[in-house]
Amino acid sequence: MERYDRWLSLIWMALGLGQCIESWRLGLGSVSEPESGFMPFVLGLGIIALSTILWVESFLSLKRMPGQKTSAWAEADWRRILWVSLLLLGYALLLPKLGYLLATFLLTVFLLKSGEPMKWPASLLIGLLTSGLTYWIFGVWLSVPFPRGFLSF
Repeated sequence: MERYDRWLSLIWMALGLGQCIESWRLGLGSVSEPESGFMPFVLGLGIIALSTILWVESFLSLKRMPGQKTSAWAEADWRRILWVSLLLLGYALLLPKLGYLLATFLLTVFLLKSGEPMKWPASLLIGLLTSGLTYWIFGVWLSVPFPRGFLSF
């Protein structure tokens, strides 16, 4: 597994470097006045940093456990992965119809119920706070337009 991690990390390093080069060509600007290449450049640096960490970790884990081979997917809970994927797909499809507040509330509640078992009142409260707070920050404070849905809020 470490060998695959090593090769994949090198591929990601190359992709991150390519992203940095192309975003540099777009122009970076400054922190106070960023141009179109600024954010892709920062994200490319993040990709390079994370892939470098994976690359170093692949060598360290090889020294710790020589000969032990495990699959990264052996411990995956496929039912939970499928459930979360279906929830996110449903969220994307229902967001324009239900609106941001209701769709985000429902997604948060069902995600909380699908993870570690949580009581309904706690899930409903966290869902309400999450959808309300994110709407207030992005919709009201930062004036980001959200889908209103059939309830018009």
